[in-house]
Amino acid sequence: MIRYSKEFEKKDLILPIALLVAFLNPITQGLEFTNPVIYMLDHYAIYGAGVLLGYKLLRTNFYLFLLGAIPAGFWHIPLFFALGASFVQYRTIEELTLFLGGLIAGGYIPQMKLSGKVGALAVYMLADSILSIFFILEYKQYTHECYSFLDYAPSQLPFVGISMFAVMNVILVYAIIKILRNAAIF
Repeated sequence: MIRYSKEFEKKDLILPIALLVAFLNPITQGLEFTNPVIYMLDHYAIYGAGVLLGYKLLRTNFYLFLLGAIPAGFWHIPLFFALGASFVQYRTIEELTLFLGGLIAGGYIPQMKLSGKVGALAVYMLADSILSIFFILEYKQYTHECYSFLDYAPSQLPFVGISMFAVMNVILVYAIIKILRNAAIF
């Protein structure tokens, strides 16, 4: 079940809209065909915009939260990653499902207990760390060596892994500050 939350203000739209505008434009979209760092940052931006909007606008349930997490994992399976990075049709489906997944996942976060939030953050950090390591180790499954239609070379992948660790650290610091403030420690 999805319910609308009346707890949002117009300022809550600024960051999600900025993320969408920054990554859903012809220049950035064009770069994503040849630059895997921008392609991966696009995933964070689109899913993150959905999570932020869902957090403020919607109230969902645990099952929708799980459903919303599926696109984040699915589009990082090598074949689907390559299809989204190479073809506009797949990229359109990818970005739509990432955004909608973030939207319904974000709608459950306000209702989670602290242990659920920490657990979800830990699962995200673990999964993203594993994927980052794959990129740093230049796994050919994410390059043109495995999928001839993909324009990414193995030498480009370590930068993707490093950028992922940077984004994870920003998210982790934000989460820790938010948790400490809610616990009245900060």
